Amino acid sequence: MESKTAAFITLGCKINQYETEAIRREVLELGYEEVRASTPADVYVVNTCSVTAQSGAKSRKYIQRAARTNPEARIVVVGCSSDQEKESFSKIPQVALLGGNEEKPMVASFLDGCWNPGEEIPAEMRDIFELNISGFGDRTRATVKVQDGCNNYCSFCIIPFLRGLSKSRDPDAVIDEIRRLVDNGYIEVVVSGVHLQDYGLELDPSLDLVDLLRRIGAVEGLRRVRLSSLGARAFTPQLIDLLEDPVFCRHWHIPLQAGSDKVLEVMRRGYTIRDFRLAVEELTERFDDPSITSDVIVGHPGETEDDFSETIERCREFGFSKIHVFPFSMREGTLAATLKREVVDPAEVRRRAGELGAVDRELNCEYRERFIGRELDVLVEGASRGRDDWLEGLAGRYLKVAFPAPSPGAARRFQGTLQRVKIDKISEGGLDGHWDEVPVDASGVAL
Repeated sequence: MESKTAAFITLGCKINQYETEAIRREVLELGYEEVRASTPADVYVVNTCSVTAQSGAKSRKYIQRAARTNPEARIVVVGCSSDQEKESFSKIPQVALLGGNEEKPMVASFLDGCWNPGEEIPAEMRDIFELNISGFGDRTRATVKVQDGCNNYCSFCIIPFLRGLSKSRDPDAVIDEIRRLVDNGYIEVVVSGVHLQDYGLELDPSLDLVDLLRRIGAVEGLRRVRLSSLGARAFTPQLIDLLEDPVFCRHWHIPLQAGSDKVLEVMRRGYTIRDFRLAVEELTERFDDPSITSDVIVGHPGETEDDFSETIERCREFGFSKIHVFPFSMREGTLAATLKREVVDPAEVRRRAGELGAVDRELNCEYRERFIGRELDVLVEGASRGRDDWLEGLAGRYLKVAFPAPSPGAARRFQGTLQRVKIDKISEGGLDGHWDEVPVDASGVAL
């Protein structure tokens, strides 16, 4: 009997990537064979994103593409956009299951005929953290979800309405999962959450993110711990002291969102530029050339040209190694959607996004140039795309590094391992270097 096939499509954040991987493993255990999303499949699982209006449109595009690729397929649509775009998604005949985030643990049961939409979700399956993983496809680092939801309700953000309030995963379950990943050959994990600094707020007995990270960093065989995203106020003296442990990557993603205190207050971000500056100053004083990346929204309702100029100045002051620039996207149901009289002209939003994008490229280039002539430990992902006989991977500071393979078969031998590379020059979007035969010390800093 010919096996059934399934394809998996993920849009959005690392949390979605984690949840898709968990769904994928459960579906494959039913006997499905995985195929590429660009080929005909019996089932397509689309894990959608709704962080911006463009994300919702992109989700719809992928669902429609799957329907065209195999008009006889069953399409399972889950995730944040399912609630926002329910009316339009439901008009696609091939959509067999249209669920939000709560339905993700039920996908395999639905495909196996054990559960149908509209039926009550069993109590033991309502917790999205019941989706456990022991691998992450063919990737060399694994995302580990420890927290979901958000209590903040920032003006522009729809996510708390779609994922609910903050929820923390049991710390023992987190450690067990990381140990399984290490046993399966993973040496780097990315600790992820929607609002990571809220970890542990509702747990009994109470603990916080520092407690959890201390336990994670002590897992035997784990070489690198990377944090997905943290707010400026999360960088307490206790956390910064812990981050000096060499297992923690010198890369921190700290969303700025705006460089003006006035706009930050309208956004309901809960911090000031002074708070952000203190965090950046402490990190740059305590660590050698840390990589500090950020998110910035341009064109939020009420943002003036002076506000935007402050944002440009602050980005230069903080010396971000990467800025993710987001033109403001109106999401109905958010506070920002009520500020329609203060909406910035779309052409002006595009202009500001372009100007900040140019600053990002300048700062990124300046940051990469610091590492010419230095040695970096690179987690090798595999053969370089576009260059024969080259390998590529990521340094601890989230820098893409490529180097010539030292011998035939090195891609296979080196994949998933740390290799020391001396940097020769910057390349388009990354760094080029050459392999150094010096073994990478397991106790060394995640360079």
